[in-house]
Amino acid sequence: MSRATLSRYIAGRTLRGILLAFLIVTAIIALVDYVEASRNIGADGDLSPLQLLALTGLKIPNLIEQTIPFVVLFGVMGALAGMNKRSELTVMRAAGLSAWRFLRPAIMVAALIGLIWSTIVNPLASQMMGEYDARAAEVTGGLKTKEIWLREGSDNAQRVIQAKALDLLDKRLDDAIFYEMGIAADGTAVFERRFDAETARLLTPGYWTLNGVIENAPGETPRRTDTLTLPTNIAIEDLREQSGQQVDPPFWSIRKEIKANEKAGFSARKLRLQFHKLLALPFLLVAMTFIAAGVSMHLVRSGGTLRLLIMGAVLGFSVFFADSVVTAFGEVAILPVILAAWTVPVLVLLLSITHLARIEDG
Repeated sequence: MSRATLSRYIAGRTLRGILLAFLIVTAIIALVDYVEASRNIGADGDLSPLQLLALTGLKIPNLIEQTIPFVVLFGVMGALAGMNKRSELTVMRAAGLSAWRFLRPAIMVAALIGLIWSTIVNPLASQMMGEYDARAAEVTGGLKTKEIWLREGSDNAQRVIQAKALDLLDKRLDDAIFYEMGIAADGTAVFERRFDAETARLLTPGYWTLNGVIENAPGETPRRTDTLTLPTNIAIEDLREQSGQQVDPPFWSIRKEIKANEKAGFSARKLRLQFHKLLALPFLLVAMTFIAAGVSMHLVRSGGTLRLLIMGAVLGFSVFFADSVVTAFGEVAILPVILAAWTVPVLVLLLSITHLARIEDG
């Protein structure tokens, strides 16, 4: 068997193991979320079981993202355990292949999954989660929100928006007031004018359409206009956030959201942390692959499938707990964003490589 053929075989076994773990985890999450949705959403809306299942399916990719390290961990462990059961690992070692050699395809598969998830699946999951929130709110009647405040701006202007109500489904603000302010040379905000509108709708991306407008400016007579259009950086995602149905922006939009938040004077720390965590995801999945290899190879020699599962679960939850704690420190500015996002993936990767090297090379 050539090296290329062997690499394809190991990569295929690893991919099948991860896919099996993915299906099992997805089924468990879907079942739990379906039961929860039937109690909450199903009680408020007249939905058939099939409609409720379709609604739940929109939420699944976003929930799976939190468990993808576990999926890779148990998938690789299952693949290596299966290969050992058929004495394939023994034959590879007898042929002079080290663990570093036959783990290379598994590492490449894990890294590729992390890259695809961050760049393709994450944007899709974000879009589906937004659709889920809109449909769930429509069913439960939660699309109408009481008084809200919005803020946006650039280097030379600021805008504050106050509205008595937000209708998310119609993308409409009721009894909205737009305060327009310029930025003086010393950096302070200077009031310029105010627009009082009966309604303001985000009909076209990038523009507010105001109806029943009264314009006021210092030293000028109030003017009434039936319809007025104002440019804006606010998107439907910002309205959804104000309604309490916040959805994390997709990977390709995070940097744009960071700039928009900073221009408006808001902190973009959480967005920066999310961006770096998605960048670090391939490294975390590679680290989980090394953990799976170290655990599997250690227990392969001493035997015990149950011990394999227990140790893998303990290590997986330990990594998840550590990552959650460090991320929380990053969100409250105790740790720098880069340190909070990269510490656990890099540290786990180094420790798992060290452990595997001790097992393999003594």
